[in-house]
Order: sequence, then C-alpha cells, then structure tokens
Amino acid sequence: MEQFYERKDIDNSTVEFKIKIPQDSFQETYNRLLKEKTKETDVKGFRKGKVPKELVESEMSETIKIQSFEKLVPLYITTALEKENLNPIAPPAYKELPDFKKNDDLEFVIDITIMPEFQLGNLKKIKIEKEDVKISSKDVTDALESIQKNSPTKAKEMNDAWAKEIAKSMKIEKIEKLVDLKKYVKDTLKKQKEHMMRHKLEDKAFEQAIELSKISIPEPAVKYEAEERERAFLHDMEHKNINADDFLKANNITLERMRELWLKDAKQALESDVFLKLYAKEKDIKISDEDLKEKIELIKKGAPKDTDPNIFENEQWIEYIKRIEEKETAFNKFVKEVLGE
Repeated sequence: MEQFYERKDIDNSTVEFKIKIPQDSFQETYNRLLKEKTKETDVKGFRKGKVPKELVESEMSETIKIQSFEKLVPLYITTALEKENLNPIAPPAYKELPDFKKNDDLEFVIDITIMPEFQLGNLKKIKIEKEDVKISSKDVTDALESIQKNSPTKAKEMNDAWAKEIAKSMKIEKIEKLVDLKKYVKDTLKKQKEHMMRHKLEDKAFEQAIELSKISIPEPAVKYEAEERERAFLHDMEHKNINADDFLKANNITLERMRELWLKDAKQALESDVFLKLYAKEKDIKISDEDLKEKIELIKKGAPKDTDPNIFENEQWIEYIKRIEEKETAFNKFVKEVLGE
C-alpha cells in the first residue's frame, strides 16, 4: 500500500489525516457487494439470484457505495495510525466525507484524538491539612441508642446485662460491662472516622497532584468514555429486563443528570489513569512476573466455578491485570509519599 494519507498536527491532542482510497480498490469492493446484493435481492418476475445486476444497481447504488466505503475505511485508518505510531483515545471525527458521484479516488478527512504528553508536577507542593479525629460522648450515646433500637434484647434497660447480651449477639469479645461496650463503640467509631478522613485526604492529594501535573483530558475522549458508561448502563438494564426510564424515575433522577455524572466520572477516571501512569514511570514501578503470577492465582481462587479457565491464559487479560496492579502499586506509593503511613 503506497503512501495514501497526509498528516497534519492541529494541536497537542489532535492529528488531522487526509486519506485517499484508490478508485480501483473501492470499485473492487463495490463490485463484490453488488454481486452479493444481486444474489440476495428478490424481485417479482425474476428468480432469486437471477435479478439483473443493472436493476439492483439502479435501486441500491448509493447504499452499496456507502457500505463499500465503510468496509474499506477501518483498514486505511488503522494502517495510517500504525505507520504514525499513534494510539487514539476516541473514535475518529469525520471533517470531510468523499464525493461518491465522482469517478475518482475517494478522499476524506478525519481528526484523531490522542493523549497529550504530560510531565509529573512537583508533588512537594501538595498541601494537606490533617484533622484530629474526635469522638464525642454524644456520638457514642447515639450509636448505642441505634443498636438498642435495632437489636431487640431480653434486657430492657441499657445496663451491664444489656451490654453483655448485645456483645454476645454481635460476637464482640471481652465485654462484661456497659463501660466496656462504650469503649468498644468509641474505638470503632474513631477507626471508621479515621478511615473516612484518610480517603478524604487521599482524594484531596490526588486532585492537587493532577492539577500540579497540568493534566487536561481532551474533550472528545471524555465524551467517548461517558458515552461508553451510558451504553453499559442501558445494556445492563436490558440484560436484567428492566425498563431504563422506569428505573430512573424510581430513583428520582433524569437521564440528563446521569449524563452529567457520567461525564464527571469519565473525566476523573481518565485524569487518574494518566497521573498514575506518569507516577509509575517516574518512580520506575514495575510488577515482577512472580508478583503477577501470585495475583493471578488469587484471582483464580476467588473466581466463580463456571469461569472459563482459558481466560487466565489469555495474554490480553494478563496484560490488563498487570496494568491494574501497576496502577494500584503507584497509587499506594503516592499516598505513602504524600500522607505517610
């Protein structure tokens, strides 16, 4: 295949391709599709498969031309991308379509969206204010009253006997008195609050790291990822035999609001992915074959019994798991670097 395209870099995330499909290649595909349509077409007065080609062509010429173009386009676009070593992050956007009326080479123009190059920001500039986690006596009292309300017991009053009975039903050891249960509840509430606070600090640190690295995802990529979420949602509803409109009404949310949330989620997910890849590269984070094998064995053990065992030998799946592990390792190392243990 000779040089059939021209490349033009529009900006750091957009590459324009002007692609030419030779007329002889197009005509070959067109003739093949026309022949197939002729065999399939059923016209009164002719046996099936014996309809004159000219009759079919006069009725379906434009449709066959479009179908021929659609068959050829992926090959030419993919070849151009491979030659230029580009990895699109969104479907091609057509700027100009070919003129099918001309008996000449077909020319069309597309924009390809690629991920811009980013540099890891100075993470030492991340500023996170940690807060002391405190549990008040009212917090403990409210928690105990909630337990009392939702866990019927023989003991009617909140006393030592009640505390022992509750501890037994909740399988909490070493609770002999009400004061012991109060301490347990206070410690548990503190751990929960600390866990929530940690997640909150991690999110803030992550947001600052993305901002410092000046990561800005091209709009077509965000839109495409959001549309993928919508398609997955609708497919899931259909698979579960649930009417999507009824589901949204029952949950008091509109499709427009869902689309806003999908856009936000897609943007955050893409930003996170780019940052973690940058961080992993900067810190030379790699998953060893041994660690990867160990992870796959854990996945095998937790997989449903009817899981096809061939999936665990699939190279694409293994590479996917490796990328997930690298990103998780990068995230954990980032959090430790910024927030400490």
